[in-house]
Amino acid sequence: MRRSPVSRWWNNCSQEPWNHNLHYHRVIVNVIPPDCRRALDIGCGQGALTRDLRRFVPEVAGIDRDERSIALARAHAGAAGIGYLRGDFQAAPIRPCSVDLITSVASLHHMDAATGLRRMADLLRPGGALVVVGLARGASPSDLLLALAAAVGHRAHLAAGWWRRRRRRGAEAPGTQAPDARAPDDPPPDRAYTSPVVWPPSLSYRQARRLAERVLPGVRYRRRLYWRYTLIWVKPSSGLDGGQPLATQ
Repeated sequence: MRRSPVSRWWNNCSQEPWNHNLHYHRVIVNVIPPDCRRALDIGCGQGALTRDLRRFVPEVAGIDRDERSIALARAHAGAAGIGYLRGDFQAAPIRPCSVDLITSVASLHHMDAATGLRRMADLLRPGGALVVVGLARGASPSDLLLALAAAVGHRAHLAAGWWRRRRRRGAEAPGTQAPDARAPDDPPPDRAYTSPVVWPPSLSYRQARRLAERVLPGVRYRRRLYWRYTLIWVKPSSGLDGGQPLATQ
C-alpha cells in the first residue's frame, strides 16, 4: 500500500525546530496535488516550509520581503534546488496560472488579505491548491478557550523537545561535539534571528473566514490550535466559482 505524502514526511520527520507554524506543515504536505510540479511559498521567511516541500515537489520557490530572512534561507544546508526571491509577491514577475501549489504561512496578515488572496488565486493554475495558515485576533469566548488549550499544548511541546535533547545528549560519547561543532543547547544561526512580526492581526477569525469565503468561493476554513486557522482551496477549471476543498487532517 502506498503511503501518503504526509505519512512519508512524518516518518522522516522534519529536522526543523518545532514552532506553531511548523506544526501545520503536515496539513500543507497532505494536500499537495498529485501532479504538482511547481510550488510557491509566499512569505517564506527563512525557508522552513520550502525545504519540506522540496521533498515532494520538483520545483519549489520562496519569496519574502525581508532581506535577512532570504539570505538565511539561501545559506541553509537544505536549500539546494530551491529558488528564493526577495520582494513583494504581488509585484513579482510571476505568470498567472503558472503555479500548482501556493502556500502562505503566517504571512497573509502582513498584507491586505483580500488583495493578497486574489493575487494568489490568479497565480494558481486551474486544479492547483492554495493553502493558507493564517493568524487572526481572538474576539469570542471560544477563541479564549482555544487560546488556553494552545498554551497547554505549547508547554507540552517544549517539554517533549527538552526530553528529546536530553536523550540525545545522553546517547553521545563523553567529550564528543555535535556535528556542527556547537554545544547541544546552542541555537543554529538562523534561530538567532527573528523574521519580522506583525501583531496584532487586523482581522478577527470570523472576519478572516467571511473574507476568504467571499474571495474564494468553496474555500474550506478551519480554526486551529496555536492561534492559527487554515484555508484550503482548489482553483476550479474556469473563473473563481465552485472552488473544490480538499480533505484535511
